Amino acid sequence: MKKIYLALIAVVLNMFMFSCTTEDIADTETFYHTVATEGDDGNPPPPPPPPGDDE
Repeated sequence: MKKIYLALIAVVLNMFMFSCTTEDIADTETFYHTVATEGDDGNPPPPPPPPGDDE
């Protein structure tokens, strides 16, 4: 009987882990997406020029 109570408590506690919002997780995850940049303005530096045949 003790195992039944433990199983019911586990089920009830797991029900609180579900979100009640209709918002997608991928949408909220984009708020916290950070990109490493250089400088204070947040613009990444341009890519280096392709190697030329200057030799």
